[in-house]
Amino acid sequence: MKKIIFLFIITLSTTSTFSQNESSNKKEMDAIQTKLETLFMQDQLFRRLYQDAEKKFGVDSAEMDYFWNVAEAQDKRIEQELLLIIDKYGWLGTSQVGRLANGAIWSVIQHSSLDIKEKYAPLMKVSVLQNESQAMQYARLIDRMFINDNKPQVYGSQTTNDKDGNSVFFEIGKPEFINKRRKEIGLEPIEDFAKERGIAWDIPQKEE
Repeated sequence: MKKIIFLFIITLSTTSTFSQNESSNKKEMDAIQTKLETLFMQDQLFRRLYQDAEKKFGVDSAEMDYFWNVAEAQDKRIEQELLLIIDKYGWLGTSQVGRLANGAIWSVIQHSSLDIKEKYAPLMKVSVLQNESQAMQYARLIDRMFINDNKPQVYGSQTTNDKDGNSVFFEIGKPEFINKRRKEIGLEPIEDFAKERGIAWDIPQKEE
């Protein structure tokens, strides 16, 4: 009888501890989610205001120089706050912090330096393959990295306009294999993506 009572007490204690830990972890994730959503708002603030500011003050004005200096300083602060979160918790997925907060991680990283993009992009890819992050956001991150480095894009997420104003893709590396690459991360075929943007696509696709 004493043994049964002892086991019952141990079970209650273990269950209580587990419940407390679970509750503590949820509160911690809720706080991180709120923090990430706040960082996203701050990340987007100046980017939503710059066109109005340029119209009012002029692109080459002293006011716009100050505007971009403040924006750059804020970007650096936001970046450092985000990296502290990623380095501690990893690339948090939608099941942990929700879609908006998860997207905030991508948004801040894509505005960071090339070194930081290269360091953390593999973490995002793992999250994408686990259906915890958005494949198109990852594609945009990678393609912009390559384009900014004067290299062909990988997933075909980036378009521009030609001299006649028609939508066209930035150069794509090995375009005959693009659907294979897109499928690997869960993206629709390039033909469907091109059609949505009014771009003709006639390059036959290969699997190997």
